[in-house]
Amino acid sequence: MRIRFLAIILFLLSPAFLLAQSPDTPEPNSTDEISKATTETRFLSPWASYVPASSTVPSPRAFFGRIMGAPGELVDSAKAYAYCRTLAAASPRVRVFTIGKSEEGRDILLVAIADEKGIASLDQLKAATAALADPRKTDSAAAEKLIATSRPIYYFNAALHSDETGSTESVLELAYRLAVSDQPMVRRIRENLVVLINPVSSPDGRDNQVQWFYRYLKGKTDRASLPRQAPPYWGKYVFVDLNRDAHQLTQETTKAVARMFFDWHPTVIHDLHEGEPFLMSWNGTGPYNPHVDPITFTEFLALSFHEVQTLTGQGMPGVSTWNFGEGFAELFLDSVAMNHNSIGRGYETFGNGTAETLTWLLSGEETSREWYRPLPPTAGKVTWSARDNLNYNETAALAALDYTATNSRAFLHNFYEKNLHSYRKGLDESPA
Repeated sequence: MRIRFLAIILFLLSPAFLLAQSPDTPEPNSTDEISKATTETRFLSPWASYVPASSTVPSPRAFFGRIMGAPGELVDSAKAYAYCRTLAAASPRVRVFTIGKSEEGRDILLVAIADEKGIASLDQLKAATAALADPRKTDSAAAEKLIATSRPIYYFNAALHSDETGSTESVLELAYRLAVSDQPMVRRIRENLVVLINPVSSPDGRDNQVQWFYRYLKGKTDRASLPRQAPPYWGKYVFVDLNRDAHQLTQETTKAVARMFFDWHPTVIHDLHEGEPFLMSWNGTGPYNPHVDPITFTEFLALSFHEVQTLTGQGMPGVSTWNFGEGFAELFLDSVAMNHNSIGRGYETFGNGTAETLTWLLSGEETSREWYRPLPPTAGKVTWSARDNLNYNETAALAALDYTATNSRAFLHNFYEKNLHSYRKGLDESPA
């Protein structure tokens, strides 16, 4: 009886059953192509198991002729931007803005997604978050009125580190799904948030990396004999330290994100990286900066544990939090949020450094069961694909967006309160 009960529960949670109950119609063949590109069924959630069909908006699969995360393929900045502009032209739920130029003259694009009402009200919503950010001009009564009629703004930053190749493809599919899906969760996100996506935050680096992949890495799947996986530098001046420029703002990438912050005042800045099996949601190990409002630390803990709970509940192993990042120096790109009373976040997913599928040997340290990793990866060999990486990225991003949408008023209230606390410190404490 118990085995039969568990079998029924597993069926009710299966992608096949959930798709049968879904208001979305999968794009023909997308379910099979995604399944084929995913190396194990446990690396796929129902949310990312299909591409929703639309009669009016072209999907990434229709535009590029393949699913996102297809083995052996990468999209450069020009093609990514062309798709973003196509998406905006076809959907009243999407707008595209140019927020900067790279050192080599490439655009840096920002995609805004919401329901039709939200897109029509972008200027008012931006004005509302700016007012909540400045308690010198906005008293508590005015703030409560704004909170009742406004929305959190959630920003994703992709492809900062150019050899971490998966995030651009993840957010292109995420943008399309947010624009067209009729899933109740996605409708809730559209109606309660403005989602901002920077699909290629370092376009010079992305294009150098894509060229490197097609010249040296395509078709090579033996990790032990791979050529160097990245060019000697990504941009005109920098390699990895692009993510240490939140204070000095010497690079066009970080300047663009800083300008975006003071234009939109996002509630969340979320940077997408790769480096841990299979997804680790940043929280750091301390010490925590006493000048960052304590509410911020509780918020990013709540978001991270929601992601761990959601993906673990879907049977996806290797989702963890805590053990990365820092909460003190605040110099990563997401620190533009942490230093200004918003929430700075990040993911580390398991990237291959290439679009090809590779086999890894996971250590005991990476696979032990911990309080912050309740369903660890299995020790030993694991074969990992670009689509596996995308499945984790997109599923966790949807979980974070849904949590923020469900608690939208609380996030806006906290944003105002944190700014008020900062203002009062300047008045009541020394030194100001």
